[in-house]
Amino acid sequence: MTIKDIARISGCAVSTVSRALNDHPDINAETKERICRIAKENNYSPNRNAKLLKQSSGKSMLIVVKGSANLFFTPILEQIQLFAAKKRLSVTVSYIKENDDEVLEAVRICDEQKPVGIIFLGGDVRNFRSGFELIHIPCVLCSAYAGELGFSNLSSVCIDDFSCGKAAADKLYALGHRKVGILSGDYKSSGPFEERFRGICTSLCGYVISDAEDFTEICEFSFKSAYENARKLIAKHSDMTAVIAMSDILAIGAARAFGDMGMKIPDDISVIGFDGLELAAFYTPRITTFHQPADKLAEIAVKMLIDMTEHNADAAHILLDADFVGGETIKERRVL
Repeated sequence: MTIKDIARISGCAVSTVSRALNDHPDINAETKERICRIAKENNYSPNRNAKLLKQSSGKSMLIVVKGSANLFFTPILEQIQLFAAKKRLSVTVSYIKENDDEVLEAVRICDEQKPVGIIFLGGDVRNFRSGFELIHIPCVLCSAYAGELGFSNLSSVCIDDFSCGKAAADKLYALGHRKVGILSGDYKSSGPFEERFRGICTSLCGYVISDAEDFTEICEFSFKSAYENARKLIAKHSDMTAVIAMSDILAIGAARAFGDMGMKIPDDISVIGFDGLELAAFYTPRITTFHQPADKLAEIAVKMLIDMTEHNADAAHILLDADFVGGETIKERRVL
């Protein structure tokens, strides 16, 4: 009986099972009880298995996940754990809040557990710039770019967020949209939101469209926040014909808000997202988005860390392409 077997029987994700068996607080009580019951009925002993793995490999990797509500990180985390297991690396996962400092958390855990390396799943580059010199083991920042920081023990892999932001704005302009709103996270955080925002602004400024910041609302990473800020955005700009949401979660929250306001998507307003969540494909209407290759991000992140820890490889920084996924939430707007 393995953790993947428990995931299959329970119908939960591997990461969910892992958090339940480790008594993580963000797991629904009923789900946790079901998972633990299945583990007990099948004589699964996570502590014993983890001890055996640690004894056989002598290597432990830390994953710091920024924001427990980020659905995009779930498949990446699962794949990182699977790739790590193939390389006989034991894994410790630490979840922090969206606004917590991931670098300080990593420093604290390193003092206690002495991992051979760290993968940061999400991160604010400002935190790395101000505090990463305290970390001396190999690290990989996954889903944000760290090439400009110049740390010899910090690699990064992510999509080309700037190009994706520009492509989203270009696509809406080509369809005739001239009043484009933006729902974003903190676009001054030196991370994916900033890069996407710069890409959007480059496109909008190139077309001499109104100042992008005036058409932007900052959201927390949740459906509720997107819902509330989408309503705020349309109240300020009733002539807006399209919205670029910096994630599919924000796009879905916005779509629900517009629907509740009596607007039809995409007839009255178009919505485009990012990430390519599975949920976006099953939402009605299907969200038009840019799909990030979760499997490839995970595989490259693990390979980078192993190359640095085992082969003394230099830090590397890789940008991947995201694929446009045509959904049902954008359409041509006649230019008056």
